[in-house]
Formats: sequence, C-alpha cells, structure tokens
Amino acid sequence: MFMNVSTTIKTLVVTAIITVAVPFAATAQTTDISEDFSLFTEGSEDSPSAAINSENGNIPARYFHTTGWSGYGVHQAGGACALINPDQYGAQLNTAVGTYTGAYVVKVRAKTLSSNYQDNTRLNIGLWEEAENQYNQTTYYENFVTTKSEWREFTFKFDNNSIYANSNRMLVSFYTDGKVLIDDVHIYKSTELTAPVAYRATNFTVDGFTANWAPVENATHYLFSLFHNVKTPVTQTEDFTEDFSSLSNGTLPEGWTYTPGTSGAAPEQYVNEEGGVKSAIEIKNGDIITMPDNGGRLTALTFSFIECKMPRNVEDLWGTELIVEMWDGFNWKNFTTVQIDASEYGNQLRHEFDWSRFFKKDKYKSTKVRFRMSGLPDDCAFGLTDFCWSTESSSTLVYDLKDEKVEGTSYVVSGMDPETDYSYTIKAVNGDEVSASSSAVEADGLATPVVEPATDASHDSYTANWQAVPKASYYEVTNYDTYVATEEEKAFVVLNEDFSKIADTGVTIEKPMAFQNSNYITLGSNMTYRTGWQCIWGGYADGCFVGTGMTDYNISGELLTPMLTLSNDEGRFHVKVTARSMIKDDELVIYSKGSGKGVRLNITPDEWRTFNVDLTNGQESDIVVFTTANHYPFIIDDIKITQNLSAGDRVYEDLLTYTTDEEETSQTVTNLKKPEVNHSYAYTVTAVRQRQTGKVTSERSAFQNVDTFLGVKDIKDNAAKTETGRFTIDGRKADKNTRGLIIVKYADGSATTILRR
Repeated sequence: MFMNVSTTIKTLVVTAIITVAVPFAATAQTTDISEDFSLFTEGSEDSPSAAINSENGNIPARYFHTTGWSGYGVHQAGGACALINPDQYGAQLNTAVGTYTGAYVVKVRAKTLSSNYQDNTRLNIGLWEEAENQYNQTTYYENFVTTKSEWREFTFKFDNNSIYANSNRMLVSFYTDGKVLIDDVHIYKSTELTAPVAYRATNFTVDGFTANWAPVENATHYLFSLFHNVKTPVTQTEDFTEDFSSLSNGTLPEGWTYTPGTSGAAPEQYVNEEGGVKSAIEIKNGDIITMPDNGGRLTALTFSFIECKMPRNVEDLWGTELIVEMWDGFNWKNFTTVQIDASEYGNQLRHEFDWSRFFKKDKYKSTKVRFRMSGLPDDCAFGLTDFCWSTESSSTLVYDLKDEKVEGTSYVVSGMDPETDYSYTIKAVNGDEVSASSSAVEADGLATPVVEPATDASHDSYTANWQAVPKASYYEVTNYDTYVATEEEKAFVVLNEDFSKIADTGVTIEKPMAFQNSNYITLGSNMTYRTGWQCIWGGYADGCFVGTGMTDYNISGELLTPMLTLSNDEGRFHVKVTARSMIKDDELVIYSKGSGKGVRLNITPDEWRTFNVDLTNGQESDIVVFTTANHYPFIIDDIKITQNLSAGDRVYEDLLTYTTDEEETSQTVTNLKKPEVNHSYAYTVTAVRQRQTGKVTSERSAFQNVDTFLGVKDIKDNAAKTETGRFTIDGRKADKNTRGLIIVKYADGSATTILRR
C-alpha cells in the first residue's frame, strides 16, 4: 500500500539533489507573477482548444501577460488554462525562470476538467530548478485535490533557504497526471516572518562562542535564547497507549489535538469490528492530528494506519501522502512523507508502522509527532489507531538567556562553564509579530588550542606542547616543513603539479578512468608529486586529472589542492592552469576555500586553454578548489600557484599528522631529517571531541615554529652567504623553481645539496 514515489515531470525528475557548492552565486531578485489567462480566448472549460505548446515545451509569448512560460499539455479554455496529460509524463505549466529566495506564496484556482475520467484529480505545485532540458525537484512541493463540482483556491507556501536559494534558474510548476483547469495564478513574496535559519556556532573560546543565523526578511530584530540540559540522577521512562475508544462527540483524548482540513468537520471515530478495528480516529484531506507532549524525548513509536473510506477508482489514491513532522521542543521538523500507492488497494486493511529505530539518542530529540493528510479525495478517509509510544526524561532544560534582544545576525556568548554543552535558538521580530523559533543548534565546537614552544629538540626529534582544551577527547598534531625567505622573492612556487606521474596507464582523455567517488578521497603518491591532493567525483587519464561529476544530478567534480600557505603578500597569489571541458562549454571555477572568493573561466571541449589569474584573500592555511559551474566533466593538466615573498615570510608544507592518546598535551615528533637550506620545522595542534553523533574538531592552532631545531643555524649561516649558482645533479643550470636534487654554490666556495619537490 505504501511506497516512496515522486511526481513524474517531463524529461527527468530527481527528488533529492546533491550539488557541489560554488561560491559567489547570483544575487537574489524578487519574483512576482500574476496571470489570469484572459489571453486564452479559444475553447471553453468543457471543450478546450488544441495544445498550444510545441514538442520542446515552448509556448508563444502572446498567450501570457509576462514572458517565459513553458509547458506540456497546455490548452486554452476560454479564459482559463487546461492542463491535459498528453503522455506518461503528465501535463505541466511552468513560470519563467528566476530567483526565488526566501518565503513565497503561490495562489491558484483549480478545478477537475469535466472530461476527466475521475471525479477529482491531483494538482502538484512545486519549486523546481530548470537546468538544460531537465527539471530538478526541490523539497518544496505539495499535492492538492481538485473536484469537478467547484472551483477551489489553493495556497502553497515555501521558504527557500536551501542549496537552491541563490539559483537564478528556478521556476514554479503546476503539474497533473489527469485533466485540470487552472486560473488566477498569483506568486508573490510572503510578508509573514519566517523562522530564522540558525547556523553553526563559530569562534569558540574556552568559555564561549559566537552564535550565527541567516537574516529574515522584514525582521527588525531577533530574540536569542541560550540553554543547557541538567542531567537527572535517574532516567525516567514512561510508556503510553491510545486506541481512541474514548473518542465521542468530537471530544479527543487528553493532550491530542485535531485541526480540520477540507471538510472542516470535528474529529470522527471509525469502527469496523469485522475488520478487526475496534476504534480509530479518521483523518481526511488536509486534516492534522497531533500527539500529546508527555514531557520526555520519544524513544519508541508504533501505530496502525487504517483504510476507512476508499474512492471508487483506485487511481484516485495516486499522489495521496501522509506527511509526518516531529517537534524538537522548539519547532516542527519534516520527518518523512509516506506515499500511498493504489497498486495494493484492497489487499489489506491495516498497516502497522514501527518507527522506534528512528528515535535514537542525540539524533531525533522529538517530544511529539503530528500527521497531515494531503491529496486525498474529499469523500475518503483513513484512520489512525493503536498508538504505543515511550518517552525518556534524563535531563531538565535550563535557560541561561531567554529572548535576549539582538539587532544583528550573531551573538557573542561568553562567561559560560567550559565543561557544559550549550544550545541556542532564534526568533525574528517585527513590531508585535514574532516568528516561530529556529531549530535548536548545539554549540558543540571546541576552543582553538594554544600552542607552546617545543622542548627536547635534538638532531632528529622535538616535543610539541600546548594547553589543554575543555571537552577535548584527544588532539591531532601536524608537523610541517617550513621554508623561510631570506630575501624578497618574486613568483615563489607554492605548488607545481603537472600530473606527469599519471603515465603509461593506457587511459586516454577520450575514455578517462572515473573513481565514482561520492565522498572526498586523497590522491595517492603515484598520481601527484605532493601529498594531500583530494577530489570528489574525479578520475584521470594519462598526464591529467579529470573531474567527472554527475551532470544529470547537478553534481560537479572537484579537485582540491593540499593545504597551502597563501597569506603572504597580503593574500595575493597567482594561479596558472591548463584546462578544457569534455562535453559542452562550461565555466571552470577556481576559488580559495578559506575565503570563498575566486573566478569563473570559460572552457570548451574543442581546445586546451591556459589561464593566468590573480586571486586575493589567500589564507595562512588554505586550499584552492577547481570545479565547474554547470556540472560538465572537465580536464586539468598543469597547475602552478605562485606568490611574492618578502624576507622573513614563511611557507608551510604539512608532512605528517600524529594522533595523541586521550588527553595528552604533548607529542614527540620523531624520525626527522636535517632540513634543507632555508628550511626548518613547525607544528600545529587541533583538538578533537569524539561524540555519538561523530567527530567534532576545533580550528587549527597557530603555527609554532621550532627555531631551536638543528637546521636553523644553516638558515642563518647561508642567509649571510652570496649564492653564485644552482645546478642539477647532471650539471645543468637550475633556478629556484627547478625540481629534484639541486646543488647550490656560494661565493665562499662552499656548496650544499637540496631536494626540491
């Protein structure tokens, strides 16, 4: 009876889209549309015209008061629009593409066409992304039931703060798999205050952090609340049941609530002794039934879903959904949507649900659940019964701040107990209007470790030291090779990679090898000269890296450099790269992960192009990312990153990371080699907290230079020498960017050998 399905729409439909975030997205613009279809002059409601759309979905602009509409199965109906399903994909009418950021309201009048074989049918309204002849469904959509008997006005609301928030290729779509009349479409920005979207806390200190949230349109200020949980000595567990046998005269059991939908009627009891149903509460189209809040977190939930009154045609169930939401103590969260499939209609009366496995500690902190029926014919009903649930009360919520007025979109918390975990929520305010609360965000981060000077330095080791961080389970200590500039250097090579290690594989760029890695992986030393390169949805061919991506799902491949020092020269650095697209013209996106700033460059499948770009805002610990804007596969050959250095500037290259035992505050770094000329060592420390929900890490500490280590004398001595030349091992002249084993000669007749990677 139940399965997970999605509305089918022309060419390609994806119900969950994963995208690679690309910085500097398009600026959001308000989209406001009104259409009364008064230019649809031919045909009538009972006898629509022939379809006015072409095979590719284009509709002449003369039919609309605004441009850019498209669709399939679109007909004139004498001042209304008839959507008539032309094939297995259904009929649809789409607005022009634009940017829909924030909260919107969609209003439309609709009616089932008289020639429809059912007395009613579904109208799906949703927000979609148009991406080159395919439509990608967002999470914002809903099914509405139309009838032959009357025109009805439907209202669909969404608050777009998803990965699609800044896309300028969004559209509102009206879809049906039957025959539906629509009229008087109005799409406009909502004036209602929406619940703020709370972000993760940042800037953790020993006794505080900075709480962050997104701005809410029309909000004049915000109310900030901070709280923590005080654990009780004994966990209190309670069990509850409800079969609605006491339901009579519309009076609900204690704690239960019922909000009527289309029918507007009071809650009704359903009894079917022959079918084994002693009692149930009926739920009709649009009805909302809410469980009581028994004061503890849900740990188990089972219930039965009953077929009470079914439609004459089983196909009328298509698109019916039971929408389930959970209350987290502050806000309702969408949990799941149970799709009702007509294919098993009549096979069974009772469907039992056991969702106990979802209520895991620290994952779903829900205290109650509500159910809403959507897309069910008006004269039909299902029933809910045999509820069994358990709650656990192991802590008491204590507010440290309650509804503190804040003008901006952040709040600095300080003076808190270092060993206590805090959470926060935000509400938006305008005059007397107060929004719903944001979801609670747990400030589970760690303070950045404070490093101290190294001790016990010897010819091949040193001991790194740092101060303890509250709540840290252990630490990660990274040892770095440190280059120290002794004079001004123009175009110092921070990174140089030509992928020449990828050789003799037999793999060509015409048929590259794809990793099909949906998670980030580290490229091996057999592929790159320097360790630490990463990629997602990547691959390779002889002499180059390939970003494969998944174009149909709007997923771009990504190539990430190792950690680089790019803060010298006030963050200015230069990137030289050779690249091409593989299938269609695209934009190569290059940006600093530390700052999110970068450039877009046009690439084609027809030719290799070499780009020289200057970027800014480089960070001390930074990563440069290479990806594409339109998700097509791309190829990269040579990457060279350079930066001007001043005397005394340092460039760090990570060598090895140690993991400490438990709460140690020192780590001995061993097996070190004598540094090259003008090189020494340094280290950083990251605090780690291991939780049931996963690993939490602090920001990387500042670099601690190991100036007492053997090798610094070499730096100082050689800094005073005059270099007369550099040569490869076979006697060829070299420069400061030449790789391999290099012999450096000085004016005093001395020489040293360095290995430059």
